[in-house]
Amino acid sequence: MTHHILKTDPKLFEASFSGKRPWEIRKNDRNFQVGDSLTLKETQHTGQEMRDGAPLVYTGRELECEVEYIFEGQEAPFGVEHRGLSEDWVIMTVSHKQ
Repeated sequence: MTHHILKTDPKLFEASFSGKRPWEIRKNDRNFQVGDSLTLKETQHTGQEMRDGAPLVYTGRELECEVEYIFEGQEAPFGVEHRGLSEDWVIMTVSHKQ
């Protein structure tokens, strides 16, 4: 099992931290696997703001999670993208360990 440290936008982090968002949608450039652990680190700025030049600053809030299930884009029926999820992206159900 692998441990991943992931930057997380403030609004999405809050939804995860409160328990309202028990999933992560991520580009699968890390080969995520069931059983992997995640540390979600809240950023001060959104990803878009950072792409526009804002610095990467962490707030200090973190959330530990474990990957319970992974839906991959290529699992979609009939060989088509599943409602816009391309094959290099995944939806992961995660359990939060607050």
